[in-house]
Amino acid sequence: MTFHKKLVMSIFLPSLAVLAIGCNSEQEGSANNPDENNSGNQPDPVSLSFAYELPTDHPWGIGAEEFKVIVEEQTNGEVEIEIHGGGALGGSGGEIQEGVEVGTIDIGISSTPLAQINPYVEIFSLPYIFTDRENAWEVLDGEIGENVGEHLLDNNLMHLAYWEDGFRQVTNNSHQITSPEDFEGLSIRVPESTVRIQTFEALGANPLPMSFSEVFTALQQGAIDGQENPLSVVESSSFYDVQDYLTITNHVYSPASLFINNDKWEGLTEEQQTIILEAAEAGRDINRELNAEQDNALISEFEEKGMDVFEIEDIVPFQEATKSVWETVTEELGEEGQQIIDDILATQ
Repeated sequence: MTFHKKLVMSIFLPSLAVLAIGCNSEQEGSANNPDENNSGNQPDPVSLSFAYELPTDHPWGIGAEEFKVIVEEQTNGEVEIEIHGGGALGGSGGEIQEGVEVGTIDIGISSTPLAQINPYVEIFSLPYIFTDRENAWEVLDGEIGENVGEHLLDNNLMHLAYWEDGFRQVTNNSHQITSPEDFEGLSIRVPESTVRIQTFEALGANPLPMSFSEVFTALQQGAIDGQENPLSVVESSSFYDVQDYLTITNHVYSPASLFINNDKWEGLTEEQQTIILEAAEAGRDINRELNAEQDNALISEFEEKGMDVFEIEDIVPFQEATKSVWETVTEELGEEGQQIIDDILATQ
């Protein structure tokens, strides 16, 4: 090898070594710090739609806003909640639960229509099965409610918490109801529920299943005589404008399930799931608190608006008139259904 070649090699080879070391160090740094190559590129947030059928100023709507705030704050914006109230994505609970089941809606609330896919929910709709709100909450938030809620997984729905529709009352435009006999012949709108239909048939009324979004117009036009709903719904839907008589019957305490599409649920991290469960319970508590606070105040408000209000004090005749409904449910649901009923009664 000539002198010049030796000189070139002596300079060139060390330079290659330094270059190789530098490249390896840069590659290792990139592997250990992947964000250096993607600085500023944060993963897109998970966006979840949340739908309910009632007006946005109903306690469901206020609970939904609380749910949204907690989820977005606690996940640092990793999960965003898009709320669609007032029936924007479904005019009834049944339509909303169908949407969540197939994934066109991510999160929804439904009450009575849940019985269409989970027959054990019908037990909660048995007339006069709960003595008061506290009794209902104890049952729903405990093992009984959890076990019933798990049946929703059969329809790809993950139950999150029991919100509240509340104790249901009756309004109508014909006459005041003071006894079971006063129901005779009244056409009363009810949700899609076998138990609710049977309850009003047992009382002598003519129950008519109808989407909630159609109720106000049907009442206004006289297509039906009345409807049954919690007082918060009577107020938020302005039924007092198209109904003359309000009867405080407390015939059913109606829980509402907040649920999420199970495929979406499984796609969340454990931390995100925990936050959503906590937010569901916080929204539930606000919903229940508002309903309880409003009930007494709303009775006075409806009287001021001109409604004739009567509160049933002796419920025994109504319990006797609807006893056959209990028998039908126990026959349909068998031993497991009877056990759930027995467990509820044991809490009283």
